[in-house]
Amino acid sequence: MAEDQTVCNAEPRIAPLAEAELSAEALPLAARLRSLFGLETTELPDAVATMLRHPEIYRAQVDYITQRAKALTLEMRDLEVVILRTGWLCRSAYTWGEHVRFGRNAGLSAQEIEWLVQGSAAPGWNERDRALVRLAEELHADACVSDATWAVVAENFSDKQIIELLMMVGFYHEIAFLYNSMRVRLIPGNEGLAAR
Repeated sequence: MAEDQTVCNAEPRIAPLAEAELSAEALPLAARLRSLFGLETTELPDAVATMLRHPEIYRAQVDYITQRAKALTLEMRDLEVVILRTGWLCRSAYTWGEHVRFGRNAGLSAQEIEWLVQGSAAPGWNERDRALVRLAEELHADACVSDATWAVVAENFSDKQIIELLMMVGFYHEIAFLYNSMRVRLIPGNEGLAAR
């Protein structure tokens, strides 16, 4: 993406709703999200306030995310490796900026986060982690994982976990498509693609 960070600094293409604009259908979902994310202020993050323009589909997405979180068997570190690499490849300043913090909390080092910028060719990855990074890269480039990458992933993860990895890469492409195209502004404190 030629615009990189400027996309997130540009004027949103779909304006987030102000509290007074929330529909009767959006209000209960807004209250649920405030509770879910521990938001004590009345002001919702722009991503939430924008998605509330379509409360029916956003409710379905939130329900899916909530149920998926309960069903996941992967370690958080492994999830963050594929989420971060996907976020970087999609030039998703929103995802990258939010998940650098989550990745650190899941045990990724500053060096590993820098390697996620460089990708699977970065020196220092062990075979297992390099395969996770390649999985995200191959799905991004070809919508399919190569046999060589699959073989390493299959040696290290169960069938359930492989399904989870594939789904996560797809889901974070969806988030990138939505937030990049709508030009959703970053949450205060989210450094976007500059985050390390």
